[in-house]
Order: sequence, then C-alpha cells, then structure tokens
Amino acid sequence: MSDTLELRQPVETGDDEGLHTPPPPFEGVKWRIKIADKEYGPYPRTRLIDFLKEGRVQAGTCIACGTDTEYHRADHHPNLRWDFKGPKKRKFGDPRLDAGETEVPVCNYFIAARLLSGNERFERVLHEAGKMTRAAGDMWVLRSKQTIQQLRNQLTLAVNPHEHFIIVNASKDRLAWYNIGVENDIAVRGVWDTDEVQ
Repeated sequence: MSDTLELRQPVETGDDEGLHTPPPPFEGVKWRIKIADKEYGPYPRTRLIDFLKEGRVQAGTCIACGTDTEYHRADHHPNLRWDFKGPKKRKFGDPRLDAGETEVPVCNYFIAARLLSGNERFERVLHEAGKMTRAAGDMWVLRSKQTIQQLRNQLTLAVNPHEHFIIVNASKDRLAWYNIGVENDIAVRGVWDTDEVQ
C-alpha cells in the first residue's frame, strides 16, 4: 500500500536559471472511517493498517482518505490495496485454534485452587463456562468449549489477591496457573514438558 500525496500548491516550472522551488515537506495522508453514519479519525496510514490486520476494517467498511469527501468501500477504494480474501486474522479475544481446527473443541479441565474467601464467584465462572462438578475440596472438573486462556482470564477476575489456582487441560495436555509465586512458577515450568522423567 502506498501513500497518496495531497498537492496543495500548483507545480512550479522554476526560474530562468533552472532552479526550482523545493517541494513542501511530505505529510502522510490521513484516513477516515465511517460506520453507521458516524465518522472516525483522521488516522495515519499505520493505524489504518493496524485496523485492517485486526479485522476492525473489513471489505465493506467505508473509508476516505486525504481531503476526499466521498467514502468508498475498503475493498473498492482506489488508494487502498489490501487482500481481503486472504486468511482471516484472529480478532482480539478470539480463541487461538490449533492446526486443522475450524472451531474451538470441547475440552476436559481439572482445576485446583486455594480460595480463602469462599468459592461462590469461582464456581459461578466455572458453571457459566460449561458443565462442571466439584471433585473434592477446592478441586473441580469442567467440560467446556472455552480455551484454557479464556478460562484463566475469567477465573482471574473471580479470585482475591492472595488466592491462586492451576488449570490442567486434560484433552490437550496444557497447563495454566495464576498467582502461584515466582519460585513455584519456575518449578512448574521446569517440570512440565521436560524430557527428564527421573
């Protein structure tokens, strides 16, 4: 994608000695976005590219650049070259799928926690995430379509500062934890996925 220059002054032919007036300093073209009759921007080209990569500006999004008053669909804008038919980028918050997956699979989780102030909020998150049951004490089994990252993020909001938990994705052999401390963090990383068994 290349910038389009705005010519604010006519091009001069120079004087008799062949000297030309130096061109004005380059100013990046700003882009505006229109969504439901509301205008956003102006944004520099780099920000527009970010929006395109994130999927926030799509083929049917209306955009205008520079001093243009007419908006065009992004996939038909004469000054924008972007492959809207390429692979879809993952939007912020979307689950990361493994190779070959087209949708989030159902997974089995084992969750253990140390909860000092009750487990009502913690269990509410698990209940909303899928089918769950308490295994024993502060341990649960959950079957859910949520990823381990989504589950960890939601459970983080349900615990107090001195509480912690660990999640095992038994279906995908993955592990996540929260607030277990630096030494335990290093120790867990040193054991999980290690080649040494003894």
